[in-house]
Amino acid sequence: MSVLRELRKLVLGETWVLPLGVAALLAASLILRAVAPDLWEDAGGFLLLGGVVGLLAAVSAGSTSRRRSG
Repeated sequence: MSVLRELRKLVLGETWVLPLGVAALLAASLILRAVAPDLWEDAGGFLLLGGVVGLLAAVSAGSTSRRRSG
């Protein structure tokens, strides 16, 4: 079992939040672009920026709390 755990750490790093968050942001941007192209043209970059900043804040807050408790 430890071999699988180490392999997961090598492939994905310590967290699943970042890769899953990036995939969710990509999917949301593709959906928004298809559903509301005018909104995407006007605010798509700002929405992606907000999503990336929120994702990085969530990942860094989670890693900070794990370091303090561990």
